[in-house]
Amino acid sequence: MSRRKSKRRKNKRRGRPRGLQKVLRQRVKENFPHQKVIIGPASDGIKMSEVLEEFVEPYRKFAETEEAYQKLLTTAIVAWNVTLFPEKDRLSRLDELVIILPEDVREDGRQLIEELMVRKERFFSQYRRLIIDFEVADTGGECHVSVMSTAGPVSREELQKY
Repeated sequence: MSRRKSKRRKNKRRGRPRGLQKVLRQRVKENFPHQKVIIGPASDGIKMSEVLEEFVEPYRKFAETEEAYQKLLTTAIVAWNVTLFPEKDRLSRLDELVIILPEDVREDGRQLIEELMVRKERFFSQYRRLIIDFEVADTGGECHVSVMSTAGPVSREELQKY
């Protein structure tokens, strides 16, 4: 069996859509042209896709479609990344992000983000990697999530770039 067929079978068994990381890598390169993009295991060996899925697990039942799940993940990533900033800067960062929400969902959106920020601090404070982007693909009844994050913990100085 050729290497390509073997890899295809292995990916199929894992339920991982082919090309998902390629799409994600290209989008990150377009949005962050001066940053080096590395695909592969992070320096700590932790898969942020698994951490993110665990982070949103209590809310997953409310996201019944792929589109709703993408919105949930987007909201969760906003909360996650804002929580990485020093506490004194978080509210101003959150204000900058909430203002872009449609006015009719702004208050509920803010409330959910703040709830997720508390969850991040309480249960996931050991993870200091910035989540840069993600991609969701339906694999036949299940959604597969790929996440692009910084390779290691992000410093307060590095956060200022974002």
